[in-house]
Amino acid sequence: MASPLLFTNCQVLDPLLDAPVRRNLLVVCGKIADEKEYFYDKKQTRHPTTVDCSDLTLMPGFIDIQINGSHGCDYSSEAQGNMIMHSRLELLKHGCTSHCPTLVSLSKPEYHGILPQLVDPPAPPSCPPLVSENIGIHLEGPHFCPTKKGAHNIKNIHAPFDQAFVPATKKRPRSASQTFESWKEMVGEKWKEVKIVTLAPELPNSLNLIKSLSDNGIVPSVGHSSSTYSVGLEACKNGAKLITHLYNAMTPFHHREPGLIGLSQATNFSIIADGIHVHPTGVKFAFEGNKSGCCLVTDAMGAMGLEDGVHKLGEIEVEKIGMKAVVKGTETLAGSVARIDDCLKNFLEFTECTLTEGVRCVTSNPARVVGLEGKKGSISVGADADLVLWDSGVKRVWKGGVEVQL
Repeated sequence: MASPLLFTNCQVLDPLLDAPVRRNLLVVCGKIADEKEYFYDKKQTRHPTTVDCSDLTLMPGFIDIQINGSHGCDYSSEAQGNMIMHSRLELLKHGCTSHCPTLVSLSKPEYHGILPQLVDPPAPPSCPPLVSENIGIHLEGPHFCPTKKGAHNIKNIHAPFDQAFVPATKKRPRSASQTFESWKEMVGEKWKEVKIVTLAPELPNSLNLIKSLSDNGIVPSVGHSSSTYSVGLEACKNGAKLITHLYNAMTPFHHREPGLIGLSQATNFSIIADGIHVHPTGVKFAFEGNKSGCCLVTDAMGAMGLEDGVHKLGEIEVEKIGMKAVVKGTETLAGSVARIDDCLKNFLEFTECTLTEGVRCVTSNPARVVGLEGKKGSISVGADADLVLWDSGVKRVWKGGVEVQL
């Protein structure tokens, strides 16, 4: 068990407050603790180890709810083995203490083979015990509008309940229970490990699936879609509570038909602030419209942290050129290669917001979306002691009160 820690000489940034406060922070048994209760009420004799923060800012660890891989590991490929733990270790070094491993659109056999390895990845003896925590899998697909598939393989894309995409007029509507049972069969026995599902709400049976997912504690997110505003609104009424990578893979905003983008002022949205997927002004515009609903994501792929060249995203070959990743031979963006701390730095520059406002978008906002408020993303007593020491960038990281070797 980690020894108690007392962080001193620090500016504590709790996203639930308006600004950082200069004070001490106590960590006991991997959780944020109350100093008065620890030192006086319980009359503890075990003195904590002091951590001098040199007047830097101490904040919660970052949460990335959409990441497809990193450092040579593609979460959507089978037999990744030890690479999964290597990826999770590298994420932790950049302040990403929790994440949702994200799968692109796959076939039924692939879901059955890949989800178990993400839930229970092998841990080699040489792997350090500290890694970024998997807080639930994000299934990005396969229920997409074919014309908004992005870098996903078209052969895997279909409407809920169906295994091949055919015109909607040829499909029979299904009940909510039928649709959900079909989805569970597609995903396999690890379906309860899924935390977020991105799908297009305009497809046949999508609204049924959205309601069933929500009723079962899974976050439905709308995206990769040609949906109108009114259909998106219906999706929200049925339980959708997130828009996946706002602006990308959806109908552009129009003053007479705002589409899913128009919903961003009324519900949560994720956005990629790598400076490539969205113009800085677009990032600022979305944030100003709904600050409490903004969640930064990387949408990173296995090429993050690697040299330029050709890499894999599921079955698709992707070419990394500097900070840009495209489907090989095209200009179609295929996720990003940015880290979450880079996205936060960009976001602070793009929006000119305060540090507290920016940090909320990688801590308390995503924690709330996935139902982990009070446990992740804050400095509340009882929350996990996943912490980042910040000075225009990540300086030190703790996972559950144990420091990470950067």
